[in-house]
Amino acid sequence: MQRTLNDLTIRKVRIDDIPDVYKLLTANRPYVGLNSRYTYYLLARDFSDTCIVALDRYRLVAFSSGYVPPSRPDTFFNWEIVVDEKYRGNGLQKKLLLEQLRITRAEYFEGTVNPSNHVSEKNYLAIAEMLGAKCSKSVLFSEEDFDGDGHEAEVLFRIGPISLASIENIVSP
Repeated sequence: MQRTLNDLTIRKVRIDDIPDVYKLLTANRPYVGLNSRYTYYLLARDFSDTCIVALDRYRLVAFSSGYVPPSRPDTFFNWEIVVDEKYRGNGLQKKLLLEQLRITRAEYFEGTVNPSNHVSEKNYLAIAEMLGAKCSKSVLFSEEDFDGDGHEAEVLFRIGPISLASIENIVSP
């Protein structure tokens, strides 16, 4: 059964969310990568201004992490996003990413996608179109960079420049 977005709460991640974030990530393998729990605790502690969760009442159903790189303060980089299987297909991934752009007031959006991840690629292109911004693609890390361990290439999508007005027209606080 697919869920609607109307009843969801989107807010910044908290440290006490991490056990549920980790369960969500684990349950959705291989759809998403999985880092150590420690990584997610650090994200919640040090990057809570740019990492968010979606809740259906009290159940955590999505998590999106990202940050503003110190060398590119005009850019929001989305590191990882996961949406519970029951909540996919209704635009939640796009909604989370747009909310992170609103929070960070970034002029550029960056994120990587594996070549087999057609859903995320489609969502990134749709976001660029919604914002009336250009989207470029380039290989950030090749398969060879991962020493042949089976990891696909990471293709960098860069969207921008993005006007704050275009984000505000789509996302309401």
